Amino acid sequence: LRTIVGRSEEDIEFSDGRTLAELLTYLASQCHGEAAAHLIAPDGTLRASLLVAVNRLAVSPRDAHNVLLHAGDVVTLLPPIAGG
Repeated sequence: LRTIVGRSEEDIEFSDGRTLAELLTYLASQCHGEAAAHLIAPDGTLRASLLVAVNRLAVSPRDAHNVLLHAGDVVTLLPPIAGG
């Protein structure tokens, strides 16, 4: 994502009580094409392969609707890791 978007971090003002899913949907709306496709699946759901951490704690995309964000939270997006 860093290469596609052209930056490694961004500060975003988001009101307390908004969810992680809302933040990820917002980010996808601000990105274009390939970057947004890394966040949102064609059916509009969050990509299951997306690795997200909030304040260094891993969060599953399926739980993103239940994670409330607060001022000062740090959300990290990590690329999927494959190997063998």
